[in-house]
Amino acid sequence: MSTAEEATANAGGSGAPASSTASVTSDVMATTSDATATASAAPSDAAPSSPADAAAPDRNPRFDHTSRKVVVRNVLKYVHAKEVTKLASKWLAGRTDIKIVKTKKPPKDNWVKITLESEDMVEPFIQLINTGGEDGKAMVNGRGGPLFAKRADEMFDGDGRDGNRKRKGRDGDNEGEGRDGKRSKLQRPVRILSDDEVRDKITPLWRMTYPEQLSEKTREMVNKCAKKIVKEIKGKFRILEKEAKRGQRKKCVPLYDWVAAQWAVDVEQTVPSPRKFGYRNKCEFTIGYRLVEEEKEGAEKGGEKAAEDGDAKVEAAAAEAKGGENDAAMKEGDATEGGAKDTEPANEPKEAEAEQQPNFRKVPAAGFLAQGWSGGVYPPHGLQNMPNWSCGLADVFNDFLPASPIPPYESVVHRGVWRTVTLRYSLRTRECMVIVQHAPAKGGAGAREDGSDDYSDVFEGEKQRLVEMLTKDVIPTPKREYPEGHEGEDGETEGNGEGIRVTSIFFQEYEGLSHPSVDHPVQHVYGKRCLEEQLGKCTFQISPGAFFQTNTDGAEVLYNIVVDRIKEVTTDPKKTLLLDVCCGTGTIGLTCLKEGVVGKLIGVDIAAPAIADAKANAAKNGCTDDAATRFLAAPAEQVLPDTAKALPRDAPIVAVVDPARDGLHGTVVRTLRATEQIQRLVYVSCNPTATLVRDAAMLCSPPTKKYPGRPFKPTLSQPVDMFPSTKHCEMVMTFDRMSKEEYAKYHGEE
Repeated sequence: MSTAEEATANAGGSGAPASSTASVTSDVMATTSDATATASAAPSDAAPSSPADAAAPDRNPRFDHTSRKVVVRNVLKYVHAKEVTKLASKWLAGRTDIKIVKTKKPPKDNWVKITLESEDMVEPFIQLINTGGEDGKAMVNGRGGPLFAKRADEMFDGDGRDGNRKRKGRDGDNEGEGRDGKRSKLQRPVRILSDDEVRDKITPLWRMTYPEQLSEKTREMVNKCAKKIVKEIKGKFRILEKEAKRGQRKKCVPLYDWVAAQWAVDVEQTVPSPRKFGYRNKCEFTIGYRLVEEEKEGAEKGGEKAAEDGDAKVEAAAAEAKGGENDAAMKEGDATEGGAKDTEPANEPKEAEAEQQPNFRKVPAAGFLAQGWSGGVYPPHGLQNMPNWSCGLADVFNDFLPASPIPPYESVVHRGVWRTVTLRYSLRTRECMVIVQHAPAKGGAGAREDGSDDYSDVFEGEKQRLVEMLTKDVIPTPKREYPEGHEGEDGETEGNGEGIRVTSIFFQEYEGLSHPSVDHPVQHVYGKRCLEEQLGKCTFQISPGAFFQTNTDGAEVLYNIVVDRIKEVTTDPKKTLLLDVCCGTGTIGLTCLKEGVVGKLIGVDIAAPAIADAKANAAKNGCTDDAATRFLAAPAEQVLPDTAKALPRDAPIVAVVDPARDGLHGTVVRTLRATEQIQRLVYVSCNPTATLVRDAAMLCSPPTKKYPGRPFKPTLSQPVDMFPSTKHCEMVMTFDRMSKEEYAKYHGEE
């Protein structure tokens, strides 16, 4: 298996690495290209000239053109993006003083973002939309509804952003970012979420009993995986039928009987996770800012809540505030749109509502992005899937960051240094690894030219101070904020890692705008270079960039299912070869070797650090025969065709694939189909409702020039719950090659 992962209750929203990740918004990415395309035409961007810019002096004009963007609301929802340019030209009919350089309309949203050539054109354009219709009224859409235009920096959140792209994580538990995977609509005014709202964002099934969660996941696998696979395959038969009618194929292939069956892909009940709480062995936190609501002029507010937030500045602010009656009123107001007090007249203009939004102070902290960057980071302490050790380390970082002269990285302007922290832990070996990702000390990609973002003189000292804070004592036991009615489980205290020390620390410098590659270098600064984990009969070493299942107990259940599926077809295990595609650190392949269900192993993975671990793990577990165990560090689509050609023709072969969320490359699917020695394929999917559907359809459809060879058909589908309280689920789907006799029934003697 490669690595490209993680975020979620994963713990950690992030803004960084394959497992973490400081996300770059689609808007920022778009405006980067804008900067090149329109630099000569937009000298006014060089300095803030509008009230919005003056209020946000940190914006770097190289990356942000919000001051010359306008949002037009109430556009027809399903206007295609390609039609927006024509629509904008229609608005400007006869106007030569306004020039549009870019338009953007998210699908299924009723707004369009317009980027103008210069800021001087913004107000005339807004006036044109709002008063340029008949009788001085607003222009109208295709159905006669009035349009409404406003500056983008007033309509969007304070960062001038319209949302983040969701990062595809290896583990499929990306709800740690608290986003739904689509581009956000215009964001509501920012407010501080309650503990339950944070749980709803990151662990959305937490309100259900565990049996209800399992039933929900089984239904999801039936409706969004199994049924979609059948639908995809039937669609391919229809395409072949049309090609036959046009004379592009010799004959029409009849629908396979198994595809036409009522339950073509039978799904078993979801296998439960051995641990339901505190099960994660890897957590990723974004380093950003926690929002603390400040007292408004003339309003009395209680300060106990702020005092509990932890840093000295917040405590000082709390000490000045007396009384608590208005706290409840503010919370009620927060529950309304924008957080305005519920005593406001219902007919107050929206501008007045905005003026009454709470004022927030930003405190450096590590945690989850439960509502995007503008909403700040939230601590993990209230999430049931987070173990104590991860919350204890979050507390250490939240003590370190407010006192550090080095600020967190801000992905909107690409300034600051501290980006993410990734935590790995083994309950069984009692080892803990910390990986801190940061931008260059001299400043990120958006650093000011005057050198004010250069922290080189203090960075090494701050690194040393952080290492000392992490290693001076055992990981502290945190104060948890479990939901009412939370019931622990046997061994929960032991499983949360009390009394454990940090055993290795790495720093990773990354100056890119999004996420580093899986083999991006790291700097080892303390302790061991790898973390060791015991799984089944094997011991595995895990390097900082290598993938490993985030639920160790659940991984044992998952791998036992894979072993059972392979054992069913290995009549002579010593002669059977296992082809392990996307093998990661070799966990599945070496487990199968150790269990004696195969005699030889070839593992392929794109991540060089993972393959280095796999080779070390083979030696660690007694698999030292190079003729029996081989690992290749390269993209599977590049090496698999030649590897398959070199396989012995008379040897029985079983394949296991365990890809990242992007699924299998088309070349890998083609090679698996064409290698007819492979009679059984076990697909372990962390994205069963999307890429497994696509790959299964390609594996099981009739042969074509692009995908030759006898097709497979699914014979067993077993969901495994690796992520309790979240919507994600692993799927182990077993595919068997269609027999020659059955193939001839549909295709004749081809």
